[in-house]
Amino acid sequence: MSRAAPLRAGRCLPRAGAVAVAAILLARVAAAAVPAEPAAVLDALVAAQAADGGWHFAPEADGRPHGHTWVMRVAEWLAQRLGGPHWDLVVVRSPGTPSAGLALVAGWRATGRAQWLASARRAGDLLIALQLAPGGWVSEMPVERGRLTAWFPWVSPRITLDDDVTPGAVRFLLALWEATGDARYRDAAVRGVDLLAGAQLPSGAWPHVWRPRWMHVVRRSRDDTASLNDGTTPLAIDTLVVAAAALGRPDLLRAARHGGRWLLAVQHGEPRAGWAQQYDAEGRPAPMRVFEPAALATWESRHAVEALETLARATGEPQWCEGARQAARWLADVALAPGCWARLLDPTSGRPLYLAADGTRVPLAAARPGYDWTGDFGIPALLVRFGLAGGPELPIPAPGDPLACPGRPDPFRTHGGARAVAADATLAVAVLAPRPPSPCAPVALVRAEGRR
Repeated sequence: MSRAAPLRAGRCLPRAGAVAVAAILLARVAAAAVPAEPAAVLDALVAAQAADGGWHFAPEADGRPHGHTWVMRVAEWLAQRLGGPHWDLVVVRSPGTPSAGLALVAGWRATGRAQWLASARRAGDLLIALQLAPGGWVSEMPVERGRLTAWFPWVSPRITLDDDVTPGAVRFLLALWEATGDARYRDAAVRGVDLLAGAQLPSGAWPHVWRPRWMHVVRRSRDDTASLNDGTTPLAIDTLVVAAAALGRPDLLRAARHGGRWLLAVQHGEPRAGWAQQYDAEGRPAPMRVFEPAALATWESRHAVEALETLARATGEPQWCEGARQAARWLADVALAPGCWARLLDPTSGRPLYLAADGTRVPLAAARPGYDWTGDFGIPALLVRFGLAGGPELPIPAPGDPLACPGRPDPFRTHGGARAVAADATLAVAVLAPRPPSPCAPVALVRAEGRR
């Protein structure tokens, strides 16, 4: 699902161009993942829920879902030689169980449909059962009879912070607590948010994972460095802002503001005012995996802009908005085509970067498979909010949902499964419960939105 063609900052389209933009927008909305009846998608989400209360990866050729983390791949390899495996694999990374639950709670708030809240509660009960001793979750977790497989905590001491894993679970549990008044959800959320606050680096950023102290002593890891990859720091900021308001804890808002100051400090200068996926200790863009060089990242920059918007809305402080506006203008200028962006761009030349698995720069057609090199990335929704693209308000996709470029296959949805349904549900509830206007949008645009 993609949207309008971005308008170049500070320019006006001729009439023919404006007509083309409108036509593209209408065509994309008509072909979007959001159906005419959002209730149908939420009902499909309930139908896709597993008996244990979570949502699972789509089955592979052998009829069962396979793990993606090295822990689960090794566990499944061993189990197959011992007559197993005997567990189900619950997806926590977004779009997954927390994002599905958030969509159901939002749908319940908008309509009062009791079955959606009941489904969300089953998911929340499962997340409580899966919560690890430090207070967080891992991107995929093995479950037997509604409980975490006994061996898993012994082999997975790390807690996942990227992919909206622990942050998303915290926001979902807080939403359930507010919806139901059940203190169990609040208590689990507090454990998660305390871990999240404790994982913040001195710089203000967050790493990919939380690791216990003994692991830091044994081995240094690139996963401990400051990151925006897959939304790590921006989504942590969003979560602390939500938790600060829900729990009445100003310390969490202070931590979120510290994260926002780090975002502004490491933002690339104009005219390429975006962010990289990863940073070193000196605040310089750094490589991550072999095929993820030190580059500006459009998807991660969109997440950073949204975190700055969140801070501006929560604090009423204008200091967050200029960096957000600069980044929005840069994103408007670097579209490959209407509704389509390269994920990585060279910080010096601004040209798109596509890499093979060994890190060699290649054309897009030869780039490492299984990676979102291009996409909508939710950027058109941002441009509409900032007055840099025409058309109606657009839904923001779930973290982890790239949304394919117009006219290109969407592997995420082609593969199917519960994660695709959860992604569509996030888009669907945005129709039922639109976001308030951006506090960083031009004043005239905010006033116009307020009059609707």
